[in-house]
Amino acid sequence: MGESGLTAATSTEQAGMVVNVPVAESVRREVSSPDLYVRKSSGLVRTVGPRTALFANLVAMGIIVNYFWIVYASAGYPNANLVTTVAIGVLINVGVGYVYWMLSSAMPRSGGDYVFMGRIFHPSIGLGTNLLFSVVFISWAGLFAYYVTAVALPMMFASYGVAGGNMGPFNSYSTLISSNLHIFLIGAAVLILVLILAMLPTKWVFRTTVAIFVVTAIIYAVMMAMMLSTSQATFAAHWDAANPATQSYAALAASGASLDAITLGGTFLGVVYTMLSFIGYANSSYFAGEIRGSPTRTQGWAIFGAPLIFAILIGALYAATYFTFGRNFIVGVSYGAVTNSISLSTLPSPLFLAAYLTTDPILAAFLTFGLVLTFFGFAFIYFIIPTRNIFSWSFDRILPGFFTRVSGGGVPWVAVITLFVSAMIALWLAVYTTLFDYLTYSNFGFWLAVGIVCLGGALFPFLRPKLFAQAPRIVQARIGRVPLLTIVGIASWLGAWYVSYAASTIQYLEISGPYPYSYLLFLPIVFVIGVIAYFISYAIQKSRGVPVELISKELPPD
Repeated sequence: MGESGLTAATSTEQAGMVVNVPVAESVRREVSSPDLYVRKSSGLVRTVGPRTALFANLVAMGIIVNYFWIVYASAGYPNANLVTTVAIGVLINVGVGYVYWMLSSAMPRSGGDYVFMGRIFHPSIGLGTNLLFSVVFISWAGLFAYYVTAVALPMMFASYGVAGGNMGPFNSYSTLISSNLHIFLIGAAVLILVLILAMLPTKWVFRTTVAIFVVTAIIYAVMMAMMLSTSQATFAAHWDAANPATQSYAALAASGASLDAITLGGTFLGVVYTMLSFIGYANSSYFAGEIRGSPTRTQGWAIFGAPLIFAILIGALYAATYFTFGRNFIVGVSYGAVTNSISLSTLPSPLFLAAYLTTDPILAAFLTFGLVLTFFGFAFIYFIIPTRNIFSWSFDRILPGFFTRVSGGGVPWVAVITLFVSAMIALWLAVYTTLFDYLTYSNFGFWLAVGIVCLGGALFPFLRPKLFAQAPRIVQARIGRVPLLTIVGIASWLGAWYVSYAASTIQYLEISGPYPYSYLLFLPIVFVIGVIAYFISYAIQKSRGVPVELISKELPPD
């Protein structure tokens, strides 16, 4: 099999693709010989266009989730100007997005960084990197199902109560989730819904993401309109009328003013929560085998376009939040809520604070429903991504071949069911244990791995010159004699590792005791486990006569 050619799935010539040559059924099987390895087509269906891929990536980023993260960002980094952190973050993310875009164009196969790093460096590095991401993603699927239950729904009921003057629904729901069993059961219902949607034909999976995007975009627009049409004085008067004097607007704003002198260093460190919000724009690289048409065009929209659009959205979100509620107040109320020095029914997300801007409880609940939908979207999309990763590992025979079984609708159903069980375990751990404390440190491991991918992109032209020469012309762009991918890759590598460093600081981790090296090293250890697992699998497959060294030199099939 060559490294470029005509694919059966698209009937168009795409540089960097592997040829799926039609052969007789008797020959359509694995063949072991010193120089031949034939694999059947994957069975995945190409149904994802540019717009759908873009929306799916934006859903994974969460266009209103910063109304939630702003609480922790303001409390943890009172010296940061969050609007400025967007400008810093977009520079790094556009660079990272460019690297993923180019690699997805050169190697347009499902599996993302598993394929990229496996073909550029070594399959063991590809598996280690991809396993790290996959562990984070499937943990998030369980964690965000928990967040729907324990964070987003209480906030929705609290908003309804504040706006309508009736806290009965909130009190009833709070009583319900006072039991861990009830939290687990509601979270399990969320994951069961995720499973049902994931088992639908691929086109419906991505139509679901489009629907989530549309609803959250409407909520974003309504929220922005409400904030920009309300003065700080109006909000302050409404807040004071509903809260005790010790928690007055003036008192909390004064508290924030004593904490929030903006500094350049504080702003650069404060970029860590903004970068956490950017995660998700490269997700379409993991289901590249389901992208229709030109991979370069589709991934350009989805991977390169998403961080630019997102930066505009969250930059406006931060600015409007400061305009309506006041930066000093946001810092003061966030710090008080996180440290439990003030008493509120829920976290002071701007989505909840908007309940003080209206007397319509349905409208207030609708705004905070956006957070429910966002967390559900996270649970859904971060459930889908690892299923495609497992599928790719199985195609390379790192896992048994039955994980590649695909339904008639193009759903890798064995991988889906396997990860549903994993997500349920993750949910149970989130509810009943403190094991998921390691996710506080996942930003460190995540951006460490992103840096490895960017470094791989920078070295791609030199380590794999033949594959690079067969890539689309846009991938081969140069400034002078130096590939543009190398220049952007090095800059993005350094930027990603800076974020990884910022996510390991005491200020971000909010440590009040010994430095928790065991938690910090969890994900790097996962990377090492992936590397070791590859060599174990390699030895097993070699003992069976499977030419693994040939598998890892070609791109997975369509």
